[in-house]
Amino acid sequence: MISYIKMHKKIDLLIIIINIFFFSYYAIQLIAFTDEFALNNLGFFNHAVAGLSEIIGIIFITFIISLLLIILRGINKQLPTFITIFVFQLLSSLNFWRYVITESPGETNFHIITINAIIFSFMALITAVLIIKNYKKL
Repeated sequence: MISYIKMHKKIDLLIIIINIFFFSYYAIQLIAFTDEFALNNLGFFNHAVAGLSEIIGIIFITFIISLLLIILRGINKQLPTFITIFVFQLLSSLNFWRYVITESPGETNFHIITINAIIFSFMALITAVLIIKNYKKL
């Protein structure tokens, strides 16, 4: 393993890397392709939506930086970071599932909302696994 990486459990490292890719994809979509992302996922676009989308993209970038630092410095005593990420993923997935269950995706495509609900649910699940697996170290 590379000497400056403090994490030695491969499954923990894999979960964190998957989270980094997940947040990277959405951050790029929210910041670089704000109007297309808003139109495809929300069904409409205006300056308020653009501003909020970019802010959420910036929040995702902070999650990415935090996870990269955890890879380099180790997982010990990082519970607040993982709880924050988990709660965000869980609440986002519940919000998407609310649209799916009520069959009211608003002005966007039902299929896109369902895919986002599945992705956020999966990410919340693997983050929960990471937290439970490493609770004593966190």
